Amino acid sequence: MDFFSRSYKGLLGEKGQPQSVEDTVAKLVDRASSSTLLEDRRAAILGLKGLSREYRQEVGEKGIGALLHILNEDRADIDTAKAVLEILNILCTPDRQDSATDVAIKFTDEIVQNSANINLFLDILQEYDFYVRFHDIQLLGTLLAIRPDHVQDCVLTAPMGISRLMDLLGDRREIIRNGKLNILWSKGLLLLISLTENNADIQKIVAFENAFEKLLEIITEEDGLNGGIIVQDCLHLILNLLRYNVSNQNFFRETSCIQKIPPLLNFSAEYQHQGFDLEFLTQDWHEQKIANTIVLLELIKILVVPNNMNTVTNQNVMIQCGVLKTVIELSLSSNAPSIVKSHSLYALADLIRGNQNGQEYLAKTVVPVPHPSQSSENDAKSSSYDQILIPPRPAVMSLIVVAVGAEYLESYSTRAAATYAFESYTFNNINAQLVLASTLTPPPDDNPNSEIIIAKPQSAGSLLLSALLEWEDSEADPYVVWFASVIFSHILMNNERSKEYARGIFFGDGDDNGEENITLLHTIAGNLMIATRQNAERQNADVRVLIGYLCTLCIWLWDSPISVREFLSESGHLQMLITSITQSSGVDARVQGLCAFLLGICYEFNHNLDPQITKSTLQQILLNRIGYDQFVNRITRLRESPHFKHASQYLQVNNSIINYFNEAARGLPELYFDYAFVEFFKNNYGKIIKCWISQNS
Repeated sequence: MDFFSRSYKGLLGEKGQPQSVEDTVAKLVDRASSSTLLEDRRAAILGLKGLSREYRQEVGEKGIGALLHILNEDRADIDTAKAVLEILNILCTPDRQDSATDVAIKFTDEIVQNSANINLFLDILQEYDFYVRFHDIQLLGTLLAIRPDHVQDCVLTAPMGISRLMDLLGDRREIIRNGKLNILWSKGLLLLISLTENNADIQKIVAFENAFEKLLEIITEEDGLNGGIIVQDCLHLILNLLRYNVSNQNFFRETSCIQKIPPLLNFSAEYQHQGFDLEFLTQDWHEQKIANTIVLLELIKILVVPNNMNTVTNQNVMIQCGVLKTVIELSLSSNAPSIVKSHSLYALADLIRGNQNGQEYLAKTVVPVPHPSQSSENDAKSSSYDQILIPPRPAVMSLIVVAVGAEYLESYSTRAAATYAFESYTFNNINAQLVLASTLTPPPDDNPNSEIIIAKPQSAGSLLLSALLEWEDSEADPYVVWFASVIFSHILMNNERSKEYARGIFFGDGDDNGEENITLLHTIAGNLMIATRQNAERQNADVRVLIGYLCTLCIWLWDSPISVREFLSESGHLQMLITSITQSSGVDARVQGLCAFLLGICYEFNHNLDPQITKSTLQQILLNRIGYDQFVNRITRLRESPHFKHASQYLQVNNSIINYFNEAARGLPELYFDYAFVEFFKNNYGKIIKCWISQNS
């Protein structure tokens, strides 16, 4: 106490009067730099530390150079090094009140402009004292947050710089003996996460410092996905190392890290090729485990991004080592919360997209059917999951069940993900389209002896048609019809044989009473007519139902003259399109655009198979009733619609954890168009318009 008293007395001005802050700081900096005794220098530094929070600008302007010099000269003294690092942290950390020209940015620039300073901080990482290393890591993180490019460049050029950062992951000294990784691990991980953002060179060096093995070892020691936040940080770092980095992805695969994914998901190797692991299907889910699992599923998706050069190879490895089976059961059979299921369904979609082996594996897979006794969106905090085990069913059918909500309603994000997974299953898969089209049969009558709805004997196709056609109940949930329409359109897309199967489906009992049965195409068009009328009258037909039906008809009639003839054989269909296009108000602009596009398809692919409505006859009707300008304007307005222009490529509803817990309060999502249809439209609308120009010029 006497020592500090003497030190501060020396800072008083003449006749014992207090000095100004500037004079006090200048005198402390001078003493810290020039005093002979280490104790005096240390006391001056502690004085600067005491002033640095309140008078940050004064301390930084007069002392930052001296502080860096002192740190370089006296870093062996633990108290001095710790105090200087704390001061530098204070000087470089922005305040909430700071403006864009923040003094923290100014001092950060002064530090990072000299790479020797970053080298010094990296060297200090070798010090043994915990608090010195703690504040050193914290300072590096602060500098990195403000000037990431400069710090990354300095770390790259520093001898052994990244190696010293990686040594933090191997430090097993525990400051707090509670069985968990110490604080330095956590801080070191966060620093490495920031350092590896958007820098491929650092990503490669970190990966070849054996990062994958170290991180996976830490995750295992932390009880896998059941572990705490440090597991999430480890997975986040692995994500950074793999994202957009083909070299690291190859290294991850070649070092057999992909094979470690199923055990991380708690999937037993005993059930890798056959059988069901009930313990895996009925896990407890706490909030941190949900977050950890989502990051791991993102890791899987990064390795199988569509159209990447390594995707097919990575897909095949994941099929062989059980990742695909694990993801299928996690998404379709487990008690996982909806947000986990949606992420796993998107991972499933990318695992099989464009890969014949994966698509065939899914087609052959049967999955258990969990049936919650209470439909509660699978509350994330629920640990119990009452199940009625029903005989396993095909995984493809389970995708349809989830998408259309045939058993119990999952979240919209989960249903959208299931629809996208189905799309990936049929992508470039003609055989799958034909197999599914062959199951398109009218839904069976209700079974009065059935106690639960899912015991009704239905094929995948009949289940789909049931959802597609029962639009009257769509006011509360129009996505039953919308998701069914998207799925059905992908069965038909660019496949005339599938369209032929669909044209062979009839409804009604006309053979018994002498009336004519109604085809599926006419049934959909008839539903569209009624829904259009009710939508105009503001009744129970949501616009999504109209959009779903119209998109399906566009896909069905495209390049299918026989289907066009069948559609035009009912005069009311043509009249409905013309009325919707020409109506000046009361009709959604997106619906008008789709009606115009569908009418253009009818015109383009009308090969005069029906003498009653030839191409010439249709041309006169269109010119007299609609006109070229109005026709083009309707299509242009559709193309410029925000919902159309910004359609999600992966059929995604906003899928963060926060939105997951608040989804019930958000109402219906803003999901109107399937991205595949948007691409189909963009590729072909020009052809439709040019056809009109050539015929009417």
